[in-house]
Amino acid sequence: MRIDLHNHSKYSDGLYSVKNLIEIAKKQKVDVLALTDHDSVFGVDEAYEIGAQYGIKVLKGMELSTFYKGNTVHIVALFKHNIVPKELYDFSQNIIDIRNNRCIKMMENIRNIYNVKTDMDYLFKDATIITRANMYQCLIHSNPNLTHEEAHQMVSDKSPAYIPSTKLDTVSGLKMLRELDSIAILAHPTLIKRDIVEEIIKLGFDGIEARYPLNKENDFEYFADLAKKYNMFISAGSDFHGDDRHAMIGTSVLNEAEFKIILNKLELGDDF
Repeated sequence: MRIDLHNHSKYSDGLYSVKNLIEIAKKQKVDVLALTDHDSVFGVDEAYEIGAQYGIKVLKGMELSTFYKGNTVHIVALFKHNIVPKELYDFSQNIIDIRNNRCIKMMENIRNIYNVKTDMDYLFKDATIITRANMYQCLIHSNPNLTHEEAHQMVSDKSPAYIPSTKLDTVSGLKMLRELDSIAILAHPTLIKRDIVEEIIKLGFDGIEARYPLNKENDFEYFADLAKKYNMFISAGSDFHGDDRHAMIGTSVLNEAEFKIILNKLELGDDF
């Protein structure tokens, strides 16, 4: 079996619809897929239903954005019995409203400061929650002569147009997930400063994304050792978005034995 537990759709900053995502997973021979859109659970029920039609098992998830001592810490959340806590639908809608209002203001800043075009209809086309990745894509679409580097700079936190996002600290994020009977996986630890990874783990994670496309040499072994040290399971995710900056679905996967541990944590049988 091929199990990929970190993927995105148009319900956050992925380029593909849920149906397209499942179709790609099928082509990549992925057997189990987790949909983990940024701060949103609105696509997971659809993914579960469509996955069943294609013979792909879908775990319902979310990638929660948090901050710890100025560092971005993403948490892949999965839900006991594969049931989304009802509170997370309200949480997702609140985040959408906040993010989208911030996006509108930031795009106005970019247009005024850099004198570029911003096709807001394109920006909100099909996307539920707008991230800086969506803003970047909009700028490239609206300004064919704009380089990728220029567009990235305009939406970066170094840009004079930048507006900070609402920050949920990692401790509070983990507390919320525990209260909602969810499990928390430290996403792409290879992207976190090595000297604070272990400090972050001690905050109370259930698992760690030990396999990830951007892992450097010996990263898997290092994160697997941390998992043993802190009694965590290992996870794997391709972080598929459908763009040229992220890997293809199925690039980083778990095997059946590794996945069995997660199924037990979620209190799910093999035929969930």
